[in-house]
Amino acid sequence: MLELRTIGGVTGVMGCLMALVMFFQRRSYPPSIHGLGYWAAAPLVGFASAVLFTLRGKLPGLLSLGLANALMFAGAVLFMAGSYRFFEKPLSARTWGLLGLVALVIVCFMQFFTGPYGCRVLFMGLLLGSVGVWHARLIWSQPLQSFATHFTGVVLLLSSTIILARAVTAPFMPPQEGLFTPSPMQVVYLLGLAFGTLLTSIGTVLMASEHLRQELERLITRDSLTGALTRRALFAAGEAELSRARRQSRPLSVLMLDLDHFKLINDEHGHLVGDRVLADFVERAHAVLRRPAVLGRYGGEEFVALLPDTDAGEALAVAERLRTSTAADASLPRCHVSIGLATARAEDTLDSLINRADAGLYQAKAQGRNRVVELSVTT
Repeated sequence: MLELRTIGGVTGVMGCLMALVMFFQRRSYPPSIHGLGYWAAAPLVGFASAVLFTLRGKLPGLLSLGLANALMFAGAVLFMAGSYRFFEKPLSARTWGLLGLVALVIVCFMQFFTGPYGCRVLFMGLLLGSVGVWHARLIWSQPLQSFATHFTGVVLLLSSTIILARAVTAPFMPPQEGLFTPSPMQVVYLLGLAFGTLLTSIGTVLMASEHLRQELERLITRDSLTGALTRRALFAAGEAELSRARRQSRPLSVLMLDLDHFKLINDEHGHLVGDRVLADFVERAHAVLRRPAVLGRYGGEEFVALLPDTDAGEALAVAERLRTSTAADASLPRCHVSIGLATARAEDTLDSLINRADAGLYQAKAQGRNRVVELSVTT
């Protein structure tokens, strides 16, 4: 049978190595990715717990039993707290206080409880297993799921299952003296703990890396000021939607939007206010547009909206809602919008479709601005 103290030591070393990985990852990742500090601290706390456990008999029970179990619990809580921060759902002060109180109860219980060892295992197993299930539920409750979130959730659930299985069977097992008393269940438990710590850390690394990739994609495809698609991303989306419209014989409409007299806003109120006006316009445009419609910044104060599965009549209604929408921030200067509308025909390319919408915008400007003009034929 495997030497259980060796397994415990390996668990601690794995935790220490993963803490180093997370620490350097935290230093190299942008501050917009939260929770890495907790994820780095969690395996390090687990390492300290494993060291105290392996020194059982050489240190006072308060350290090698009470504090060791409290640190094990704290490591699980820190992993979960990191995920809360990562998903931008921080734990409340009340929850932190409750978890801290539980850690203190663990120290006192392990120090002063003199009953059977199985009861201590049951007590700790229920606490650790509950935190693991809580953590897995948090990850799986997020709206955007991926391989990384599925992987981490499965690891947490499997680890929690092993911990809970050991907990509920411990009172019925032959009497044991401690964590390193040889038995098949102890081997399964310690191996599960070792690989659970390692794989949970790997899962958090995967989640952070995936978030970084999404951040980079957002920087490439989104205008940094307004959050609308960049011109390049807009054209890529437009080509894809035009191809889909042809294959499925579905309508596709395009709106070309331009903020009226925007230069005067910059001249009279300054460019910072002008930037806020642009951002506010995109915010209210997104409130009007519904998926799969997309909005892109064509250049300056000009924007293009792609309206898949939308015919000319429906597009005109959308354009009017955009034109009559009001600024979300009442302190900003009022800015009207002129809109050109075009609906795809069989022979259209994306360029010709946008050019027709642009010609409609030109006519809207010529007719006095703050209006929608649909251009159904080439001018």
